[in-house]
Amino acid sequence: MTVTAKAELMPAIEQAWLALNRELNLLSAAQMEQQKDAMGWSVKDALAHLTAWERSVLFFLQGRDRHAGLGVPEMVYLSEDEDQINAAIYAQHLDQPLADVLQQFRNTHAALMALIEPLTDDDLHKPYSHYLPNEPGDGDGPPAINVIYGNTVHHFQEHMRWIASLVVTE
Repeated sequence: MTVTAKAELMPAIEQAWLALNRELNLLSAAQMEQQKDAMGWSVKDALAHLTAWERSVLFFLQGRDRHAGLGVPEMVYLSEDEDQINAAIYAQHLDQPLADVLQQFRNTHAALMALIEPLTDDDLHKPYSHYLPNEPGDGDGPPAINVIYGNTVHHFQEHMRWIASLVVTE
């Protein structure tokens, strides 16, 4: 599913954000840090990952390089290899305390929402190249609304399913 207007985008983000946080509120710190998938990722790692991708959208909307928002080298980002990008994000946040990860997760989301709030439908339908004209790629790229939706609603839902399948509750 996608959205085509700000009037659809904002409630979709809010609903997905609240659902993800309801899931997280059911977990203990031990569940967030100690239960891991086959690749070694914990819920804490997934939250750092979500934060990095949301921060990349924040940077995108500000006309700043997305690789800087992700915290990965430009060449890694330009490779478009999501596994390599995600591995770099994982390595960067591996030893970060859970409390810091949670604070950054919430602060980044709040900052992104504050940045989106004044945008108009016209702003949201401007192509990727409007916000990052010097970034290589084919054509003008997707509209900003798709970049935002994919890195918020879609990403939250994807990781909420992953968290539910990973965490064993007593």
